[in-house]
Amino acid sequence: MYKNILPGLLFAVLWASGSVVVKFGILSADALLLACIRFICTGLIFAPLLLLQRKYRFWPKGTEWKNILVYGLLNTTLTLGSFFAAQKFVSAGIGMLFLAVAPLIIALFSALFLNRRLTGMEVTGMLIAFSGLVLASATGMADAHISVLGIILLLLYITSYAISSIYFSTLKLSMSNIVFNVWQVFIGGIILLPFCWVFSQANIKHVDANLFLSLAWMIVVLSFIANQLWLYLVKTDPVKAAGWLYLTPVFGYLYSYLLLGEKITIYAIAGTAMVIGGLVLSKRSKT
Repeated sequence: MYKNILPGLLFAVLWASGSVVVKFGILSADALLLACIRFICTGLIFAPLLLLQRKYRFWPKGTEWKNILVYGLLNTTLTLGSFFAAQKFVSAGIGMLFLAVAPLIIALFSALFLNRRLTGMEVTGMLIAFSGLVLASATGMADAHISVLGIILLLLYITSYAISSIYFSTLKLSMSNIVFNVWQVFIGGIILLPFCWVFSQANIKHVDANLFLSLAWMIVVLSFIANQLWLYLVKTDPVKAAGWLYLTPVFGYLYSYLLLGEKITIYAIAGTAMVIGGLVLSKRSKT
């Protein structure tokens, strides 16, 4: 039952760095344009490498184009695009709280559409972990700022995240996950590009080292390595994969403290303990 602990933990460690990297990146470029550059460059950089290797079949066939388009739209354009766009309208604490809801929605959708029965341990563990995240985020709520558009974007974010995870778990792919991921990120970025102007986030403020370093981390670590780990986890079990999302805000607090100088409160410590306890409890359920 512990075979996915290492990839799951590594995914959480890497994925949690995204919010901090975005904070650095938006000093040089608008958030949504930053996202588009990240997604499109992921395709442009890794596609030639995959072609040169000749280890994987690169060009999709038949319905694979549809699968790539649908998943790219759901996972990259709507999920990540709406999260990046929301950063202009909401505080970080609100964003973390919405991220905590995603596993519950994935579990609910899995029960509704995949007939996956949730065990008592899984339900109890997820509720404990979610309660821990609410507690950890509580101290930031008083100073939080959020608009109606921000709420809509975050609702779109978590709903698309859940739907894309369920959709991918149902696919029977004959192509490599690596190739599929590169294609979906690239196409999702192309679809997202016009929305930079819709949300007035189409400006590069500074072409500097900060911009290039932020993009390098997003492209290599987040869009390629972390996404590969996520696809592996989702294909194994979308509900158990979603459980690792509970750890991303925990690591996010640590990164914020170490890299951004943000304070960690007693509520964050207590909430972290509940998150870890809930995750361990949910992992004790039989597969």
